[in-house]
Formats: sequence, structure tokens, C-alpha cells
Amino acid sequence: MKRMRRTVAYAALAALALAGCAPKTSDGVDLAKGFGVRVGFKAVEMCQNISPEMHIDNIPPETKKLNVKVLNFEFGSEIFNQDFGFTTTNTGLYINGAQAMVPKGSMYGPGQMPCPKEKPGQVQVQVKALDARDRELAKISVTNSVEPAP
Repeated sequence: MKRMRRTVAYAALAALALAGCAPKTSDGVDLAKGFGVRVGFKAVEMCQNISPEMHIDNIPPETKKLNVKVLNFEFGSEIFNQDFGFTTTNTGLYINGAQAMVPKGSMYGPGQMPCPKEKPGQVQVQVKALDARDRELAKISVTNSVEPAP
């Protein structure tokens, strides 16, 4: 029985060690896959509830759609949540090989962007690349702090 407990404990420690070796993300890029998102929030546009322009890089070739979410980071509330089909561009997604661009103002959703008038606003963007069966191929998130407009 003690041997079994030790084996389970060693397996748990090994799992923790391997989790520490997992690819990290930095500045909106999954370092293992190169999948990334670049986004520029502007205080004036946030106060008008206009979604920002986004550039998505190194999209896996099997991708059939991208799920893009914008969250109010302070409250965890969803502002925009939209799927962009990868076989058509009529939804506002411009595709160029493994790169895509979501135009400013092309997203809609249930929430309101935080309006940074006196203090910085915290906003997070999450992007998932999904295959034809909605299986996740890659995922990335980036959090931006937006200074109030002068």
C-alpha cells in the first residue's frame, strides 16, 4: 500500500514538473505555435463602444473559424464575442494565408467597453482557432491597459 501511495505521489510531482515546462505565452503570442494577436485599444473608441482592429498571426492551416472575445478585465464581463468563419470574408474578417485582420468596429456583443476617463481601463482579448468540428487548435489571450484620453 505504501508503495502505491509513493507511486501516486511521484506521478503527481512529475505532472507538476511537466506543467512547469509547458509553453508560455507572452505579449499575446503562444510561443510554442507562434499563434498571436496584436490589438490596439484607444480610449476614445472604447468610450464609443467600438471594437478595436486586431491582427491575428500564424493561424493553424486546419482552422475553419476564429472565436474572438473581448472582456472587461476588471470585472470579467464579456463585451464582444464573435465567431468568424474562415471560408468567407463577409463577416469582416480579412484573410491572407496564415494571417487575418478583424477590422475596427466589426464586432458586436452584449456588453459595454470600459471608458477610461480618469483611470486606465483593463481589457482582455481571447482568440481561439477552431477546426471544422469546433476543436481548439490554438488559443491566446492578451491584456491591455488603456490610458485615459487627454
